[in-house]
Amino acid sequence: MHKAIFLEGSLRLTIEPDGPILIKAGESGGADPTLPDMEFVRSQGHVYLPGSSLKGVVRAQCERICRSLDGPERYDHARQRRSDQDFIPPLADNPLVERGKYKEYVKGGDDITFSSGIYFEQMREKLDKLANKTAVIFRRSSFVSQIFGHTSLASRVRFADAYPVGEVTIEERNGVAIDRIYGSVAHGPFNYETVVAGKFQTQITFKNLTLAHLALLGLALRDLAEGRIGIGFGKSRGLGRVKVNFDELRLYYPTCELVDGTLRLLSGQAVAPATKLAGLGALCDERFKAYDLPPREDDLIDLPPGLAYRADDFFGVTLVANGNEQVLAVWKACMPAWRREIGL
Repeated sequence: MHKAIFLEGSLRLTIEPDGPILIKAGESGGADPTLPDMEFVRSQGHVYLPGSSLKGVVRAQCERICRSLDGPERYDHARQRRSDQDFIPPLADNPLVERGKYKEYVKGGDDITFSSGIYFEQMREKLDKLANKTAVIFRRSSFVSQIFGHTSLASRVRFADAYPVGEVTIEERNGVAIDRIYGSVAHGPFNYETVVAGKFQTQITFKNLTLAHLALLGLALRDLAEGRIGIGFGKSRGLGRVKVNFDELRLYYPTCELVDGTLRLLSGQAVAPATKLAGLGALCDERFKAYDLPPREDDLIDLPPGLAYRADDFFGVTLVANGNEQVLAVWKACMPAWRREIGL
């Protein structure tokens, strides 16, 4: 599936601290007494938010959402579109599974002993004998791993570093580490560097996602924007809260064209009316049946008001949502696909 592109997109967003935030540099302080014990990570002398930190936060929230909603009911719903002999993974992996102590996943959606990466490492010899190896890896990966990847599957989402735009306000704060047994000072006092004001712009790019994948990604980003999750160091101490503004969401369909108010594949096959938003399942034909993508009718939703496809300046078809309101409208429109995915 990574060898072809049916849908790709980008989301530009602006992140602002909603209080102090700190993403620590690998080496701080050192022998220089004028530097704080914990420095903010920097690139060429400027503070920034690493893409890896943003991706880790968003992925972790996607996993929390999935573990909260997974269970036997979702498993029974997934069984309806698969054969009785096929393997159905949970929605999210268990990151604490140890390689040497891994046990077989108990089908039925009632445990959290599964790790996609370890599972495929253990069945590597069997996989090498399969003609549809890539389809099996995708189909048997957890729902979250289908988006963010694991050791046998590349990620479909990429997070760029967030660099400051304009002035950034930095404050130095003091703290101590408390001994959890005795309640006395275990270490300190120490000082750390926080960013309390400023704007950071970044971009998230993705490809070949279903509408349910987009919906889950939107849920996690919404939670970040509303302060339900934080980034960086000291989240339990009140650090890490941010505000997020979604500047632009751009979807690109390189294998489609607009013909008489219809979104069509270049082969001439109609996908849907141009009033529908299409996910990966609506764009793939029978050649990709082994990937267990949603049926075409389940991966189509009505476009939010004010949005419309247009022919790309070079090739294909583009859909652009500008501003926070329109981007959130796209996330909301994808929610029925997410509800179907979890059996609601």
